[in-house]
Amino acid sequence: MNILLICNAGMSTGIMRLRLEDELKRRGIEGSVNAVPLVELDDYIESAEVFLLGPQIRFAKDDVAAKAGNKLTMVIAPQDFGAMNAKKVMDDIIGNGVNV
Repeated sequence: MNILLICNAGMSTGIMRLRLEDELKRRGIEGSVNAVPLVELDDYIESAEVFLLGPQIRFAKDDVAAKAGNKLTMVIAPQDFGAMNAKKVMDDIIGNGVNV
């Protein structure tokens, strides 16, 4: 599973990226997590399977979803992002029908 974590500029998303990578390993799921600013989205459209937006850029969800096509695009809940709760974020990804 290749996850693209999209943010404004990114200090906190760097931490969430590390937590999500750890959660993938803990679950035995092969994949990667990239954290990029919104302006770099187009460089990652082809390789990403899941698009996660930080709550601070939730306004861009429709635009990202249009570019992502049929791939899952979701905004991380503010409480999960604030707590860096990668387990809950992965549960949400899987709960939205992403096969692992």
